[in-house]
Order: sequence, then C-alpha cells, then structure tokens
Amino acid sequence: MKPSFQSSRSTHLNPWLAVNYSLVFPGLGQLYSAFWWKGISLVLMAVVMIGYATWSIFGAHGQTMWGFWTIGCFLMVYSFSILDAYRGTQPGYASRISVPQGRSDPWYAVFLSQLLPGLGHLYLQQALAGGLFLGTGLLTAWLANSIPQLVPIPPLIWALSCYHVYASFPHRTRGKSGANYQASADAIARLVIGLLVIRLCLGSIPGWIQRAVEQCIVPSESMAPTLQVGDRLFVRRDQTYRPNIGDIIVFTPPDEALLDLPEPETAENLLYVKRVIGLPGQQITVKEGRVYVGNRPLTEAYAQATSAYGWGPETVPENSYFVLGDNRNNSQDSHVWGYVPEANILGAAYKIYWPPSRVQPLG
Repeated sequence: MKPSFQSSRSTHLNPWLAVNYSLVFPGLGQLYSAFWWKGISLVLMAVVMIGYATWSIFGAHGQTMWGFWTIGCFLMVYSFSILDAYRGTQPGYASRISVPQGRSDPWYAVFLSQLLPGLGHLYLQQALAGGLFLGTGLLTAWLANSIPQLVPIPPLIWALSCYHVYASFPHRTRGKSGANYQASADAIARLVIGLLVIRLCLGSIPGWIQRAVEQCIVPSESMAPTLQVGDRLFVRRDQTYRPNIGDIIVFTPPDEALLDLPEPETAENLLYVKRVIGLPGQQITVKEGRVYVGNRPLTEAYAQATSAYGWGPETVPENSYFVLGDNRNNSQDSHVWGYVPEANILGAAYKIYWPPSRVQPLG
C-alpha cells in the first residue's frame, strides 16, 4: 500500500519542534509542517487580532470591551495553533499528545524552557543550571516591573535557557547525519531568535504604554455631565502638546490649589481634570453667566449650568492656562485658585475607556 503524503511527511517532522514554533507565534508550527495556507492564515489572523485589540483599547474611537474580547479570541487561536501544530506532525492527524519518556527529545526540553527558564534543565535533572536559570529569570522579570533598564534581560535569559538546554541535551547528535544535524542547528537558531524578538517586543509594551499614555480616574463631579465620578480616562502624553480652547486636560494641581486640601499628604500623585478656557495672553471675563474670551462670548454646549459667579477681566499669564470645570458652580478651578502652569500639564484626555457603558472619545 502506498503511504500517503501526510504519513511520509510526518516521519521526519518533530512534533515538539512544531509546538515550539507555535509557542513563539501562532501559525509558525504549521509553516514548519508545510501546511502553508493554514500557517499563513493563523499568522495573519494573530497579527490582525493584536492590531485590532490595541486600537480598540487605546484608540480614541475604539470600544474597550471589544479589545478585551479580541484578546480572549487571540488566546483561543494561540492555544489552537499549539495543539494543531503537534497534531499536524502525526500520521492521520492524531489528537493524542505523547510526552517523551526519559530524556529522549531535546525539543521537549526546549518547550519546557520556553514556559519557564530552567524548567527544561530540571527535566534533564540538571538541578544547578535549572535553579540558576529559573531564579535569575523570575527575579529579573520581577525587578523589570520597577526598573525599566532591566526589561531586555528576562527575554535574554529565556532565550539563553532554551539554547543551553538544547546544547547540553545528552546524546542529541546520536544517529544524525550531517544534514540532519545542520537542520537541527538551524532550527534552534531560528527558534531562539524568534523567541528573543517576540519576548523583547512583549516586554517593551508596558514601558511604551507608560510613556505614551497616562491613566486617570475622575475623582469628583466638577466635570459633569461630560465626565462622571469613577470614569477612567486615557491621557495622551506628548511633550510638544499645546492646549487649545475646549480641550480637556489632566494636570498636577498648582500650589495654590493644594491650599484647600484637608491634608497636605493627599496631594501626592493627585491629578486634576478640567477644560481649557483661556490661552496665554488672552483676556478672560466671567459675567452674567457667560464666559468671554476677549470681547466674544464663548459657546459652551458642554457646561451643565451657567456660572453663578463673576470673574475678571484678567489676562492669562505667559506659559499658563485658565481652566474651568463643566459643572461650573461645583468646581474648584481657575476662578478659585488661579492659572495652571504649562509645566503641570500631563496631556489631553482623549478617551473614557471604562466603565463599558461610558466608553467614548473626548474632543
């Protein structure tokens, strides 16, 4: 009986190498097994999901919950890709996963080291190396959360652990021809490089988010009805940003605003959210329930009520801004404590990202 193409192909494919490839990124294990359309489809699907989830969560017009649902779908695709990569190397697409007994497959040891550095060494009973890789990997991953300079170190340890467990695997060259040995050397090189690149990208995401976006929780009703207490905002960090009239900005309160706080220690990490009304050099007046910029009344559809107080006329100083809350008569703002220095401004609030019923762009 003539063997099928799948049967002949599976004789020279290692299932745990396929799993390792798909563990790096969905679809790579299928490409290794020459399931080209399935592999390309999984890779493209994963890339699209990552892009859509990022836009949904951080984009001004994205729906945050759709982003979280997309992440869940990505994890399902990721899990399917790993299982399918193993099954694709088996005759008849067998579904049973067989864990190698003893120390018979270096790629299984590499798989364990992808999960946790040093785990493959412990599988090989190399306790010293396993303990060193596991301890340094977990310690540097923990320290990298507070020390950004350490972010590249954990991926390097993960990659080095995978390479070292493969290189130190006992009798890994037994029975291999020169061509097979070279193919395995190329495979571990591709795997380590892919692992390093992907983990470096993943490790840099929290730092990128922290540099690009600030998160803020609305603490009071001073910006009602636009913002409600408990709304969570994304604030775009941009050193070149210059506020315009009508922008909702987030800033650290000026010293004059802190005088009204009940306890001085509550000022630490305190952020205010207000709307820009006056730019440097503009004359601001509040009278008869209206705000005037120069001699022109400001159209304010966002204001909850007309102002019950008078203010000015005064000219906004250089490098400062005049801000008011939309809830004019229940807001501690520039009409109470003065101007906001430009240096205090973190950026413009551009999205309510939580709770789900309140998700919307700002501005």
